[in-house]
Amino acid sequence: VPVLGTGASFSADEGAAIIQAHRLSTDRGWVVEHPLPEADPTEVNYPLELSTRGARGTASFAKHPLYALLLAGADRVGGVTAMVLLSVAGTVTAAALAAALAARMGAAASFGHGAGLARPALWVVGLASPLTFDGYLVIAHTLGAAAAAGAVLFAVRALEDHRALASVAGVAVCIALAVLVRNEAVLFALGLGVASGAVAVARRHRAAAGVAMASVLAAAGAHLGEQEWIRRILGGSVVGLPGGPGATSGFLAGRLKSFTLTWLRPGYGGRPLVEAALLLMLCALAVGVVAARRHPGDRRPVVALAAGAAGAALLALAVEPTNLVPGLLVAFPVAAAGLVAVGARRREALAGLAARVAFGTFAVFAAAVVATQYVTGGSGEWGGRYFALGLPVLAPVLLLALASLGRALPPSARTAAAAALVTCAVALTVMGLAGLRDIHRFTARLQETAAQAGRELGPRPVMVATHAAIPRLAWATFDDQRWLLARPGGLDSLVRRLHGAGVDRLVLVTDQRERDTTELGSGVHVVSRRTPSGGPNWDVLILRIGP
Repeated sequence: VPVLGTGASFSADEGAAIIQAHRLSTDRGWVVEHPLPEADPTEVNYPLELSTRGARGTASFAKHPLYALLLAGADRVGGVTAMVLLSVAGTVTAAALAAALAARMGAAASFGHGAGLARPALWVVGLASPLTFDGYLVIAHTLGAAAAAGAVLFAVRALEDHRALASVAGVAVCIALAVLVRNEAVLFALGLGVASGAVAVARRHRAAAGVAMASVLAAAGAHLGEQEWIRRILGGSVVGLPGGPGATSGFLAGRLKSFTLTWLRPGYGGRPLVEAALLLMLCALAVGVVAARRHPGDRRPVVALAAGAAGAALLALAVEPTNLVPGLLVAFPVAAAGLVAVGARRREALAGLAARVAFGTFAVFAAAVVATQYVTGGSGEWGGRYFALGLPVLAPVLLLALASLGRALPPSARTAAAAALVTCAVALTVMGLAGLRDIHRFTARLQETAAQAGRELGPRPVMVATHAAIPRLAWATFDDQRWLLARPGGLDSLVRRLHGAGVDRLVLVTDQRERDTTELGSGVHVVSRRTPSGGPNWDVLILRIGP
């Protein structure tokens, strides 16, 4: 936490949650008032996109009230740092529950009563999966993942130990908690319901039927209850404010594009050498697993491919240590190797009931996310963030398959393969955290540049952004400024209305300076221009309105 910093955010969604938590922790209620209603009577320029509006006003983050209240409690204890530590605690809890699942799967497969799988699962989920990255985001992915892992662990207990009543109740509680903090948890509940339902049908297992019903009903009840909670907070019917224009595509083309982005893409169009190296790593890992399956007695191909994968990962890290990877299989090398291993050793990997339920749950959940996620995935992300809930459930199955495959290899090949996986995982984890720190630092510089310009205008300056993320990312100074969001083509109209409301100077934050200054036309003058270091596409302008 001291290395990454907590004074700035990676995602604008974090800013919305932090602004809401600040309001609640200081006893100002849920509503975040419009800063200049006299200049924007229709509230088209309300600064916080994707907020929720009701009869009582608009809240920046009321879509999951429970999470907002948890953040408010953390804010009272230790500010934003405590909010981040809440996410870190989610990662640690998810890792511990993954270890408990792995112990059960390992015991069923005779891996030293599970101890041989539990420790790797703990470290893989905690330090080598996208949940490591997500642990420093204030968006509840890790808390949802911990609750999802708890639900599957309770489900396995119900199926294997016949302690059905208490375990089924545990499933319902965990699923409800997951739904109350993350939308995609509804899809996870569907996955657990389908996987448990299949066991119930195949084995006529009453406990499995109970788990399936508890999962689906708890998700439905939590979702409907949350909607009623939101209506009570904001009054009457509520609507979500629109975001920026989304990418458009046909359904099948959109599904293919989103899958490629969130599972396979090695970057956001940075250096070609880095992306090529990461794709080479991915291919070497997959081919290495196939070689280990087909030629277990021959160490040479496994050792060569292991060295190639590790070398490619280290090359990518050396060339561009701050590269951001949206593709899950690239960001999580253990998943890339493990999924191929599951296919190669399906009988051994999925022999136990716990492994089949866990893998089936993740498979249905992942397919549902691919079918419903945005074409752009989770926008800025590390390793397909909408799949994060299922990672502590999937990881034990992957490790079981890899361990089963490794048993047949010569010791030298097994050591080389394990070393390559560790090297790739460490390289990608370091890259992710370095990229997160880089984004934090730039966001902090941009907001400080804007704040300095605003201070020149006096108390509570008017700040206008033409990029929807900026007002939410400015959470640290949001209460000291009056932010507005100019929609595409609406900047000149907003400036004229501000002038009519008595505002003659304002700060404009833009990543399209030429476009925006051209739209303003005559009568609006640029008094000064600042460009934060490391952000050549961003400008902070002080504007004067009038002759």
